[in-house]
Amino acid sequence: MTEHARFHEDIGAYLLGALGEGERRSFERHAETCDECREELERLRPAAEALPGSVEQLAPPPGLKARLMAEVKPRPQRPRPRLAWRPVLAAAAAAVLILVGATQLLDDEPRTVTATVDEAMPRAGGELEIEDESATLHLHDMPDLGERRVYQVWLQHDDRMVPARTFEIGAGGRGAVALPDVGEADGVYVTREASGGAQVPSEEPIVSVPL
Repeated sequence: MTEHARFHEDIGAYLLGALGEGERRSFERHAETCDECREELERLRPAAEALPGSVEQLAPPPGLKARLMAEVKPRPQRPRPRLAWRPVLAAAAAAVLILVGATQLLDDEPRTVTATVDEAMPRAGGELEIEDESATLHLHDMPDLGERRVYQVWLQHDDRMVPARTFEIGAGGRGAVALPDVGEADGVYVTREASGGAQVPSEEPIVSVPL
């Protein structure tokens, strides 16, 4: 095995802190003059750095160190076996990605947010069901506005109120409005507007769902 190949196999061990002091210094001297090893170091470093934060850190039980040291017997030194560290790091990186993906899946689970309705409509209420980037607003006991007015949904983005959909209510004052893209919205609101809808709200929202 060439000297370069030996040092190249030590990249994973170096990143995981598994090299002895002398081996670590020798590797660092080699890496200062080897572009290939430096590039591999930078490629694998994010995976190695992510490992400590990807698992819960637990304190060892009292007395563990003493029990371990009592079991250790002096043994003659043998050459350190060279492990295939690159596959180890690759597997570790994949595990980190799986953990991150699982966390994101949990964050994307459907959730329901209760709507706040104007006090002038004490019987009315509703909720916003959110799944991924889409949502459905469900309302009940909303007053009938007649033929010349409609309810209109608005999506809040910072200080802007962006018009979404208009809707009418059915039996029991019930209405359901599908909103395909609320992922970036700061809130969902409802006003009463003239038939056909508006580009700017004409009143304060009568239904509010801050996100």
